[in-house]
Formats: sequence, structure tokens, C-alpha cells
Amino acid sequence: MNTYDFLRQLLVTEFGAKPSDITPESTLASLGLDSLSAVELVRELEEEYRIVISSEQATFDTLAEAVNIVDSLIQARQG
Repeated sequence: MNTYDFLRQLLVTEFGAKPSDITPESTLASLGLDSLSAVELVRELEEEYRIVISSEQATFDTLAEAVNIVDSLIQARQG
């Protein structure tokens, strides 16, 4: 499962987002997540991929940006 698919599944199962509302351009706010939910989402990504997302990186705007950040951190770890 790629990062986008994992993120999509997580948003549906853990945060109640509607699958039809989720696109790479979606923002967390547009999917109904508040700041606390966003922190939980970042923590879930960190646990799943064994990465550390800095507070600066955690301020992504879209899901596509989140995927790019996670993928970059995974590549750096494997480096």
C-alpha cells in the first residue's frame, strides 16, 4: 500500500472522512479534521512509517503535500 492509500484509509477508518471527499488536493479542514485530529493523524503516520515529522513539516496544506513529506522522510531514513 502506498502512502496516499494508507493516508486515505486512515482518514476514512479513524477520522470518519467520506471516501468520495478525499482527493490529493483535499485539506484536513475540508475533510472535517480539527487541529487535535491533525496532530493525531501526524502521529499515526509517524508510527506507521517510523519517521519523525517536524512541526514545520506538519503544517502541510494538502494531502498530496503530506504524502510528499512522508515519502521524503522514508527515503531519507533508507538513505
